[in-house]
Amino acid sequence: MSATGSDGFFKPIRLFGREFRFWPLILLAAIGILAVGVMLNNSNLNITEQTVTVVGLPQDMEGYRIVVLSDMNGRRFGDQQSLLLRTLNGLKYDAIFCLGDMVGKGGNAQPFWEFIEGLKNPEKLYFICGDSDPGPYVKTARATEGILSQLVLEDWILGAVERGANYVDAPVSIPIKDSTLWISPATMLNLETSSTLQLWQEQTGQEEDGVRSGITEDYTNLPITTYRMKIAQRLYDAQRSMSTSDIHISLAHEPPTDNFIYTSEDHNPESERFLDSPELLLAGHYCGGVWQLPLIGAVYVPDKTLPRGGWFPAGERVSGLSVVGETQVYVTKGLSTNGSVPLMPFRLFNPPEISVLTLTSTLPENMLEAG
Repeated sequence: MSATGSDGFFKPIRLFGREFRFWPLILLAAIGILAVGVMLNNSNLNITEQTVTVVGLPQDMEGYRIVVLSDMNGRRFGDQQSLLLRTLNGLKYDAIFCLGDMVGKGGNAQPFWEFIEGLKNPEKLYFICGDSDPGPYVKTARATEGILSQLVLEDWILGAVERGANYVDAPVSIPIKDSTLWISPATMLNLETSSTLQLWQEQTGQEEDGVRSGITEDYTNLPITTYRMKIAQRLYDAQRSMSTSDIHISLAHEPPTDNFIYTSEDHNPESERFLDSPELLLAGHYCGGVWQLPLIGAVYVPDKTLPRGGWFPAGERVSGLSVVGETQVYVTKGLSTNGSVPLMPFRLFNPPEISVLTLTSTLPENMLEAG
């Protein structure tokens, strides 16, 4: 490669035996085309359909459809989320599960609220908190009248609930005809329910005594401690209400480690009380690796437990359906970028994803053929 002569504007450049004039303009045009491509890639919404076979699925849940979203991070898709809502409202679904970081580090809840407001049935939306979301608890309980959640939860959560969505910080049962679907935060899978409830009951009692003794710190902490005790009570009650015929789906923001999942499957129900291990665990956080390179795949996911510290991870760990032990794990690519990876401020060859899962008891054809 060499530069020769002069054309009165830029020196031409010789590359592979050919001479290119006005190459800086060509380079700028190529950069512009790439920028437009990236912008369109980050704006287009890709719908990924996935059938999930659940052994023992009740007939009432056959064909149950779940929309899985994650990592909006305060981003808008069209004015008032028009593109996202137009896409979703054109789909048939029974529930929407949002897996955290819908608000993100910026703390602007308005885009998430606009999304909820535009849904035809906001009561079908269930959401958890992500690692970049504010809270979930305020630093100091509000000195206002209201129910306990209004005193201790962050504004973005309360605003979502006021608009009809359901915040999942403890197990929730969803009746489906004569059957029951349970959803729970994955963080609760390995909590022994009796000891957890006892711990928070004792802590609450100690702080109540402190308040009566005039201890300012206990007065400040008591509302949040009481709320967490009530969450522990709901966990305790749910574990005793779950039936072997019920279906359990656990919601995580960050994909749990394999050891965490194996532990959730190995509890002894005769001596300990834990939530039943889920048939399906849903997660986000990885954002499909943010950058996807042809023939290589994802560049990086923020997970130090993976080989190479998350660099160039195996494709089955980045997104899609996999199996760990007896638990099926689905990781969605999400809608935006990961707040933990500021060096990747946009998605590359990796359009935002809306995942739609359909539950069935029918075994896949390849499994039947293998038999």
